[in-house]
Amino acid sequence: MTASPIAGGADLEGFDFAVDDTTALHEILAELRAAKPYAIVPFAGKHAVLLLTHELVGAAFRDEATFPASAIYPLTTGPVLGKTLQCMSGREHRINRAIASPPFRRGEVARHVEPVLEPLAHELIDRFADHGEADLVAEFTTRYPVLVISRLLGLPVEDEDIVRRWAHDLFCYPFDPDSALAASREFTEYLTPILEHRRRNPGDDLISTLVTATAEGERLDDEQVLAFLRLLFPAGADTTMLALANTLVALLTHPDQLELVRSAPDEHVQWAIWEGLRWEPPVGLLPRICPESTTWRGIDIPASTPMIFSINAALRDPAAYPNPHRYDITRRAADMLAFGQGPHTCAGTWLALAELRTALAILLRRLPVLRIRDNATERARITSQVGTALRGPAELPVRWEVRRSST
Repeated sequence: MTASPIAGGADLEGFDFAVDDTTALHEILAELRAAKPYAIVPFAGKHAVLLLTHELVGAAFRDEATFPASAIYPLTTGPVLGKTLQCMSGREHRINRAIASPPFRRGEVARHVEPVLEPLAHELIDRFADHGEADLVAEFTTRYPVLVISRLLGLPVEDEDIVRRWAHDLFCYPFDPDSALAASREFTEYLTPILEHRRRNPGDDLISTLVTATAEGERLDDEQVLAFLRLLFPAGADTTMLALANTLVALLTHPDQLELVRSAPDEHVQWAIWEGLRWEPPVGLLPRICPESTTWRGIDIPASTPMIFSINAALRDPAAYPNPHRYDITRRAADMLAFGQGPHTCAGTWLALAELRTALAILLRRLPVLRIRDNATERARITSQVGTALRGPAELPVRWEVRRSST
């Protein structure tokens, strides 16, 4: 085996890919990718292999044997989420996914979930539509996905705000462990009696399904159900929130594309969503670990080396997308890489897509002439939200025309 590239210096110094933020992230990734398809970069005080091309990132996702998800998640989310689907493999993963994933399949989402999405979007927009301005992150994008999941689970509407805080804090363990551990404890205490009640009195909600369904003759115990629910809120709500906000930023900063969507929303909204997922995926830099020493795609990787699947670099790879930095809904490109690939592909993909389509269509219909508020473009900048992995705007200050009824 030749000397590992990890043993030498990094291809980039002065920027830690675990914690640092920069407005020039895409430029940095493009410059590194132009030199070679991967880079050695600082990551939490170590050197990591950063995969930069569409080909390499897709191949790494599919190679669960070399880069098992179970190697990283016990370190990053395990202490607060428990043993989730992300940490499982083999029969255990198959049984848990078989019980948990059917309500999120494409046909089930279309039949049972989509009919409730539009009323929920209107319910939120009704709270601020007459104001003429709002921060859409605070008033809509952070609330809508949590509200959707809460309704699917049959949780009380009045608990929305506390559940939303738990969903956010659960993802912050490496950076704010105290808040994350408190959220995990409070969320578990809140859900445990609900699980017990639904087991005795099942309804048509998702919790009832999780506590009563079987696969290969087995049921999930309380901790398995709780682990799935702890994962569902941050993974399902936070990522969908960021994806919607990123797409809104893209449209509001590309007026020609916004006008195209407005001209024929039934035709273009879905492609605006897909292009938003490509242009700025909510999960941009996904950390993994290579547990065993290996040579993979010509890269010598020592055991326990941190890996970074740069989904955002892959989706702006010029070998896959001409003029990749432009947000262009006429690409008509539905790239599933934003949801991962392989056995740990996001189980909630079709739910997320349905939420995003519904929310964007209704926002554009209810808030005419929507635009970023004057002198607020910098506040709407897409930035790192949880480490460098999750990206989106912290604020989205907008205005629109309020059309008063003539009575």
